[in-house]
Amino acid sequence: MRILIIILFLLYLNNLLFSAPGDLIWKYETGDNIYSSPCVSDGVVYFGSDDHYLYAINCSDGTLKWRYRTGDEVDSSPCILDGVVYVGSDDSYLYAINCSDGTLKWRYLTKNVIYSSPCVSDGVVYVGSQDQYLYAINCSDGAFKWRYWTYILTSSPCVSDGVIYIGSLSCEIYAVNSSNGKRKWRYQTSAWVNSSPCVSDGVVYIGSNDNYLYAINCSNGTLKWRYQTGHYVYSSPCVLDGVVYVGSDDNYLYAINISDGTLKWRYQTGSYISSSPCVSDGVVYVGSNDNNLYAVNCSDGSLRWRFGSIHSIENLIGISSSPCVSDGVVYVGSNDDNLYAIETYKDGFRDKKTDIKIPAKSFSISPNPFSSHLSVTLPSSGAVYSLTGQLIMKLDKGKHSIDTSKWRMGVYIVKCNNKSKRIIKM
Repeated sequence: MRILIIILFLLYLNNLLFSAPGDLIWKYETGDNIYSSPCVSDGVVYFGSDDHYLYAINCSDGTLKWRYRTGDEVDSSPCILDGVVYVGSDDSYLYAINCSDGTLKWRYLTKNVIYSSPCVSDGVVYVGSQDQYLYAINCSDGAFKWRYWTYILTSSPCVSDGVIYIGSLSCEIYAVNSSNGKRKWRYQTSAWVNSSPCVSDGVVYIGSNDNYLYAINCSNGTLKWRYQTGHYVYSSPCVLDGVVYVGSDDNYLYAINISDGTLKWRYQTGSYISSSPCVSDGVVYVGSNDNNLYAVNCSDGSLRWRFGSIHSIENLIGISSSPCVSDGVVYVGSNDDNLYAIETYKDGFRDKKTDIKIPAKSFSISPNPFSSHLSVTLPSSGAVYSLTGQLIMKLDKGKHSIDTSKWRMGVYIVKCNNKSKRIIKM
């Protein structure tokens, strides 16, 4: 029995020390479903929950920094700029919350639910409401600037070159001048447009419930091309390196060539995709209502890994939230009430400025696990901490031979230049 306990303990430590792509780093449980998509800024991940709260969670360890209670469900996804997080709520308010302490800066009341996610540009925050208006609100004080009537809005606005693009349940795609709220053009599809637009090189990409992904010329609202999927395109597209990625309710993730609208590849999941894809380091991440987050290679559409938020399909738990990648970690909400932080790198090292892997030779520790002695090489000054965050010792740049005979058994963390590595004292 004692041997079994030791083996299980070592397996647990191995999981702590050697995380692999698709491994869970931490999760944070809220009080209800998470449809809101996370946004990361300055080491904090922000997202809303159907428990009425906007959350700010520390990326490093998944602990709560603060939470702000609104009057209803927060399905809108936050947008952050200049130390302020903007988000809508089903209580009809648009909120501006200080990132530092979660206090209210201002709030603006519309006349219906705000499911749309805000977008900030040039000191103005734009958001759609189900009261049928697109709003422009001053960031500084929450004062009304203008509003434009369309129809019920669940799509989120996108701003490019002084023009706001948004879809509507009127089955149309709108282009509105940001300066005065006057319409530039509108394009008619054959069904509701819940998808949110993405603009790249003078073309706006957006899905429709008529099963098509559209590419519309920004200059005049004419059709460049459209691609037909097998069902609704509720997912919002993402464009990178000549390819547009989007999910469909036909269960597929699509990669479409933006030059001519031809299919590059498609990847089949087990259920419909309302989550919007996110691309980082040659991998596209997307959630599916089959309960999994998928990591798919951009080059050929092959599966790299997948992560299941919960494994009981009969509970109808899925991932509608859209993933966000920051510092080698992908964050995503789930309908099982949890926000997940999942490893994307093979070696666990991350560089916050360049988001690339750091060669192991620049930051080395041996042996690991260790007993009475530890050798550490650092490219610059660093420190050793306990798993609870207590400072154990500071270290200068270079090689160190450390007597650890009096250290307690357990897990420690060595940090250097925003990189960290877990070590274990046996």
